[in-house]
Amino acid sequence: VAAAPAAADDRADLLAIEADSHRLWLRGDTAALAELMAEEYRFVVMNGAVERRADIVGDESRRRRITVRSLELEPGEVTIRGGTAAVISTMRLDGSVQGRPLPGRMRVLSVYTRDGEHWRLLARSITPILAPPRPGD
Repeated sequence: VAAAPAAADDRADLLAIEADSHRLWLRGDTAALAELMAEEYRFVVMNGAVERRADIVGDESRRRRITVRSLELEPGEVTIRGGTAAVISTMRLDGSVQGRPLPGRMRVLSVYTRDGEHWRLLARSITPILAPPRPGD
C-alpha cells in the first residue's frame, strides 16, 4: 500500500487523538491512556531509554518524574499507510524532569495502528529541537 497524505476525516481524527493523548498524560488519567495505547506500546524517551506501556500506566512513582507547567501542541503532518499512521507535530513544553528543565521545543513522532474502528497509539518518540526555529516551524 502506498503512503499517502491522510484523508481529511482521518487527519482530523488522528490530530484530535494526538492532542487528547497529551492531555490524558498531563492529567495522569491512566485508565484512558491504557485504553488508547496498544499492548505493544513503546516510548523512546529523550535520553534514549525505552519505556513500555506498563511503565506509563503502571506504577505512579515511575510515571510522575516529570513536572509540567504548560504544554502546547502544534498540529503537524499526518501520513497513513494501510492501517498505520504517523503523526509528526511540534510541542512546546514548560517543565522539568527529575528536577532538570525540559528543552522547551520538541518534535513528537507518534505511530498509530488501526484496531478495528479505533486508532491505538503504538509508539512515540520526543526529540528536543536544538536549532533556532525556521520559518514555518
